[in-house]
Amino acid sequence: MKKILLLTASLFAFIFADEFVEDGTTYIGGYGELHYEMEKNGGNGKLDFHRFILYVKHQFNNKWSMMSEMEIEHNVVYSDSDGGYLAMEQAYLQYNGGNWGFRGGVVLVPAGITNEYHEPPTFMSVERPNYNKYIIPSTWFENGFSFYGNLGDVNWNFTMTGDMLGNKIGDSDEGLRKARLKGYGSTTTDWTKTLQLSWTGREGLKVGGSITMNDAPVWGIDGDGEYQYDNQVGTAGFTLTEVNATYRKNNMYARFENGNISYDGVAELESSSGYYLDLGYNIADLVGYVDSNMYLWTRTSEYNTTDTGDDTEVSLFGVTYKPINNLSIKFETGESGGSDVMNLGLGYMF
Repeated sequence: MKKILLLTASLFAFIFADEFVEDGTTYIGGYGELHYEMEKNGGNGKLDFHRFILYVKHQFNNKWSMMSEMEIEHNVVYSDSDGGYLAMEQAYLQYNGGNWGFRGGVVLVPAGITNEYHEPPTFMSVERPNYNKYIIPSTWFENGFSFYGNLGDVNWNFTMTGDMLGNKIGDSDEGLRKARLKGYGSTTTDWTKTLQLSWTGREGLKVGGSITMNDAPVWGIDGDGEYQYDNQVGTAGFTLTEVNATYRKNNMYARFENGNISYDGVAELESSSGYYLDLGYNIADLVGYVDSNMYLWTRTSEYNTTDTGDDTEVSLFGVTYKPINNLSIKFETGESGGSDVMNLGLGYMF
C-alpha cells in the first residue's frame, strides 16, 4: 500500500510540477576594488577601498528573474554624509523572451561601455576612465524600464528612466554628473530616453553607439532651498551621443569611445565632449604565464565639460595582470589634467 501511495504521489508531482513546484535559483555575486594613489597627499599616498558591491539574483523560472545590486563606497557611511556612500544601483524584475527581453525597476542607462559593465576586471586602468565620469556620468542608474533584444548580429536596447534634475545640469563644471537623481525623487515630465545599438558580426570586435535625450525640468526653489516640484520654471535639455568600439583578439586589445553632449537652455553652456583610446598587448605567453593574462597598455584621452576652457588631457601607461579571469592587479603611471599619476589597484568580481 505504501508503495502504491508513493508511486501515486510521485506521478501527481510530475504531472503538476509546473503548477506546484517553483523552479527557482538564487545567485550571490559582487565586485570590489582597492586603490593606492601614490601621488596623493603630497606624495604620501592615499589608500582607499573604493567600492564593495554585493548583488543578488533570483531566477524564478527560465523566463522571469530578479536582479539587485547594492554598493558601499569608501568603507563606511557616516550619518553626516561625509565620506562613504550607500546606494541601490540595480533592482529590477526581468523577463527574457529569447531574442528580446524587458526590465523594470532600478536600471542602468545603456550609454557607453563602462556604465553597464563597470566591474574592475573589465577595464584596464585602476579607476574607470575620467571620460566616464565627466561625459558619461558613470555609474548612471535610475528608476525606469528597459526593452532589449537582438536581430542577428545587431543588439538593441531602448530604456526610459526618470528625468535628470535640470537645476544641476552643468553645475560645478561637471556636465550631467550632478544632475543624476539616482532613483530618489524621480520625475517623468519628459522621461530620459536612451537608444543603444551594437554589432558583433566579426570575431573579437564589438562596435556600438547610443543617443540619450531629456528636457530636464528646472524647478522653482523656496526660501529654505528646497525644490518646488509643483512649480516648473523651465527646462534644461540635453542630447548625449556616443560611439564606441572594442577589439580583443590574438593578444591584441583596443578600446575607443567618443561622446558629445549638446545642451539647450543651459546658461553659458552649449556642449561637452571627450574621448579615450586604450591600446594594449597581452604578453603573458612571452613571460611564461600561459594560464593567465598580462596586458601592457597605454591610454590617450581628452575631455571638456564646459566648451569654453582648455581640454583636460590624460596620458597613461600601465600593466594589468589577471591571474584568473575575474581577478585583476593593476599599475599605472602618467599624467591627468597636468598632475602626475601613479596608482596601484586590486579588483575582483564573482
